[in-house]
Amino acid sequence: MNRYISNVPGGRGDNQNAGTSEECPWFDFTPLHQTKLQPGDKILLERGSCWNQQLTLVDSGEPRHWGLAIDAYGTGPRPKIIRNGDPLERCIVLTNPSHWRIANLELGHAGVGILIQYTTPGHEGLRFDNLLVHHCYGIFTRDMPPGPARTKGIADRIFLSAGILITAAPLTLAPDECICKDIRFDNIEGTHNADSIALDPYDGDINGGYGNLGAEGRDEHGEFAFEDVILNHLYLHDDDGDNPGGIPDSLRLFRCRNLTLLNSWVDRACGQYTTTGTAAVILVGQEDTRFVNSLFTRTPDTGSPDQCGIDFECCNRRVSLQNNYFGGHAGPGVEFLDIHGEHAFSEDHTVIGNAFEGNGGAAHGGQAGSGGIHHHGLDLTSGVIRDNLVYEPGKPLYHGGFVHFELDNNLQAIRPLANSLNDFCGTQEAKGWRYQVLPADGEWQDLPVYDEARQAWCYAADDSRAWISRFEQFAAEAGAAVARAWQAPVDGTLAIRSRALKTYAGGARVVLEITKNDEPVWGPQACLGDEREGHVADLDGLDVQAGDVIRFVVSGPAGWLVDGVSWAPTLAYLA
Repeated sequence: MNRYISNVPGGRGDNQNAGTSEECPWFDFTPLHQTKLQPGDKILLERGSCWNQQLTLVDSGEPRHWGLAIDAYGTGPRPKIIRNGDPLERCIVLTNPSHWRIANLELGHAGVGILIQYTTPGHEGLRFDNLLVHHCYGIFTRDMPPGPARTKGIADRIFLSAGILITAAPLTLAPDECICKDIRFDNIEGTHNADSIALDPYDGDINGGYGNLGAEGRDEHGEFAFEDVILNHLYLHDDDGDNPGGIPDSLRLFRCRNLTLLNSWVDRACGQYTTTGTAAVILVGQEDTRFVNSLFTRTPDTGSPDQCGIDFECCNRRVSLQNNYFGGHAGPGVEFLDIHGEHAFSEDHTVIGNAFEGNGGAAHGGQAGSGGIHHHGLDLTSGVIRDNLVYEPGKPLYHGGFVHFELDNNLQAIRPLANSLNDFCGTQEAKGWRYQVLPADGEWQDLPVYDEARQAWCYAADDSRAWISRFEQFAAEAGAAVARAWQAPVDGTLAIRSRALKTYAGGARVVLEITKNDEPVWGPQACLGDEREGHVADLDGLDVQAGDVIRFVVSGPAGWLVDGVSWAPTLAYLA
């Protein structure tokens, strides 16, 4: 059954209504808190409404079509839950949920926007879609003074304020047991928070804390709180809330296995000083984690240690960074830390096909002098760093000891990089890039419209026959194609690094190709939805003359309207 809630000015909302139709909605959450939800029920909030009230839920759905949902109805701006800016406040609290979808809302001005609390293991099925979370700060239990906010934060298992936080009570997990699996984030914007998103069972406190990861008893208990996690289309930026003790990170990932982040941008994270250092992303207790085709940019100089893009803090296995852009960080783009003792392992990582540019401009302490990648502490971390493109004037790609790393074919550019993610904008020809379409019966032409709402080039606003966004390319019609076209500014020799994959599993077969002046230099290559590693499209030693056009081509027909190809090429002049 659907439950409708509306408080739009002059609307129909009334808590004496049945709340079961758009014509007779409830006014606020009070009747809902007295209602037992059944699998398949939906809580629908009218667009244009705004509440200053906590929404508290304890029910769970069932798999397939019987999940529970909080969503919007009607027309206009997203419904909002906006509190008073008190760290004691929350917007939405769910306890022990399974099979929930939360979508199309704006949440903010609270200690936490969406708080997911677990007291038992064995849950699954969380979906977060099209959410704006902002101005959630005020809790840092490690550093804040005693008082009601800290006491409630500890009781709620909140280590650090967040726009969206999934946390848990102290638990001892059985082997192959986790707290929650099958978690999806898509189209999430977070800004002016402490963390924007955190998967953190109170600073990793499972089985007695993250210091116990990898201990001899691994076969006797589960190590991971969260499994099978996808974070897609995140835009986390300007996290600078006035948080006690500062802001150490914007994306906090603790105790996760099989996590993938793609098509995302973390920018100007960690805008407040903290004594222990800042990082746009902190990784603790990760296994088989993958970041692909994403940007990590401009962690600011707050005088903190670190100030990096991604921090491999400790207890991580098989983390892979593939074809991302790291640029403009006050500290290094990526850092590997071996500072927690020999028990705090860091093993078998890969850093492949990424772009590093302009990092380390204000690195302090042990990071001073770093650029692209920094290692600090004991010589324990192992991995492979290869095929990356680097433009770090006056700075090294590697800083510190890399005793147990394989370092291969990491190439220094002689001029700024051309990276399609960092360079993308709403103006044709900016930084040499054009966004083009090849109709089935025509020639290459520029897509005529930049749709600001969708942030995509297309034929017309809301037209979905062909589009190119910062991260993806899509062509729906048979025989048609779209391309990012880059024009060489000078003569020289190029290297190209890129990886193309379908954003969503499934979808139609499309064809990929790289051309120079319409002549193939890579491909054609079929791309299918079940190829989750994607296709590596790298070139070394490609000679160009000024005016040559390199196109990254996706040929249709694609499937449903979001069946795009994630492709984020970087081009570097080597000579």
